[in-house]
Amino acid sequence: MSANIQGSAGPFFIKGVIELIPPRISPDKLKLIREENENLPLDYIEKLATPILADLTAWANSVVYSQYNGKLTWEIPLSESANASAVTQLSDPMNPIIRINLGMLREIYRDAFVFPLISHMIASDNSTVKDLNQTFKNLSFTFKSGVPHVHSSQYTELFKLLKPMYDKNRAEKLTDDMLASRFLMFELMIVWLFCHELGHLLQRHYLLQVVSGGGDIVSVNEAQEDVALHSKDTDENFFLKSQAREILADLEGVSFAVTYMVRKNLFSMPSIYMLLCAQEIMFHRFSVIYPDNFDIPDLKHPAPIIRSEFVQAYSTHLISDTLVQRKLAATKESITIPMLYLSVRSSLMSGLFWANRYEIFDDNNRPTFLRLSDEQYHEPKLSYLKTMAYWVDEQIDQIKPNHLCNPNFIGYFQGLNLFKQPETSSTD
Repeated sequence: MSANIQGSAGPFFIKGVIELIPPRISPDKLKLIREENENLPLDYIEKLATPILADLTAWANSVVYSQYNGKLTWEIPLSESANASAVTQLSDPMNPIIRINLGMLREIYRDAFVFPLISHMIASDNSTVKDLNQTFKNLSFTFKSGVPHVHSSQYTELFKLLKPMYDKNRAEKLTDDMLASRFLMFELMIVWLFCHELGHLLQRHYLLQVVSGGGDIVSVNEAQEDVALHSKDTDENFFLKSQAREILADLEGVSFAVTYMVRKNLFSMPSIYMLLCAQEIMFHRFSVIYPDNFDIPDLKHPAPIIRSEFVQAYSTHLISDTLVQRKLAATKESITIPMLYLSVRSSLMSGLFWANRYEIFDDNNRPTFLRLSDEQYHEPKLSYLKTMAYWVDEQIDQIKPNHLCNPNFIGYFQGLNLFKQPETSSTD
């Protein structure tokens, strides 16, 4: 099954394909990005990602696939495309593969490397952070710096290993917090990406793609003529169902990412903030080929801003409840405002990061994410969200009996009733 996260950055990172650059992307900034590629050490990036992917795969095999006498494996194809996929062999479904292209890992590394620097610039050079903090009355959970303070107990294993090297030779403006945040974002962005693909596999989405078939084909996304797959020709709701499955993979990915953070002793405010930022940056990357509106596209992936709305809402609830369960917060109500701050700040800073790095953006215009927040877009966005909520429920009915994990995230998610159309009661 091809369960690709929409790697929409892929086309405009291919050398020489200028005509595919979306209108909102700055050619001059893109040229600088391409020049950066010459200095990004691909072997080093792959070595940084390898222990993270190995750990995640071992965990998934221990918790899930060993129960079915199967084995999940992972690959890093040498491809420029900023993409990832989950592949299920129909003849051997309990031995799937998660593939994350080296091009995707390069973009994750680049974003994680630069985000603390851009955040520092935004916090230092204008009143954006100051104004936001004042809105939240400068309470103890706010922070003035570009990234939060990261206590040494919250350092990732990779940063602990490499920190002595940075200590010997480091630019003066790179603080320990900035470096620690780099490694947190790099790790958590990979974790969430991997867990999204794992969500596709555990929810067994390939069962909902096949119409009929036979023979020993390689995989659904590499199917031969002897297997029939659902398409817009076989199902009038093909795109809506596919978009709903992407959202469900996103949400299960969030659940697994939080599990990972708890397991790795990374579940605290700095890591929560960096996870939220990582998710938002990923959605900005995917959004460049989508129009600046909320018309539901004839595409297998929903508009990234719709995915973001689901992920942000679900993440806020799940993280808050997990904080209470782990006795890191007294009640869910007590953590509501701090979580709102982290959510708003991550959206704001990630959007400004993306605009500064990639978009045609100056003092005379606004980033795309801000324009789509205007009042004129409220109703069409809400309509899109409610439509997706309906189809998510419809797909859950198909997925629930076949999910490889029990218990799983579905019961918790359904209890939240996110973006549901309120039921109307009739009166005599």
